[in-house]
Amino acid sequence: MSALPLEIKAVVAIALVLSVARAFLGVPARRAHDRLARTLVGLSICLYVLAGEALLENQDGMAAAFVICGVEALCLAAWVARRRDDDDGWDDDGGGGGDGPDDDGPIDWDAFDRARDGWRPREPVA
Repeated sequence: MSALPLEIKAVVAIALVLSVARAFLGVPARRAHDRLARTLVGLSICLYVLAGEALLENQDGMAAAFVICGVEALCLAAWVARRRDDDDGWDDDGGGGGDGPDDDGPIDWDAFDRARDGWRPREPVA
């Protein structure tokens, strides 16, 4: 990394700072993606291990590239793991009830019980 001009190092540093700021302070993703976040954290750990091995073999440029990619992977993991304040973790894509503006009112439990009486009895599963 020492062979790069100072201007390129400054651009990379600014990009990393902006990426970290966006991941932790910016608008979160529409939905939290826990599995993707865990995968990205694993990827960043692998990249850091590769950076350590590159340093042991005196390949500073490769080590720096691995560290930069690892930081970006962690920023992306933090961004996709965040949840909006109005997101309760459930899928609200139009299915099911709720207290939304198109709610039909309270649930009619008597009608539910009448409908349930017509269901076939379930066989116990062994």
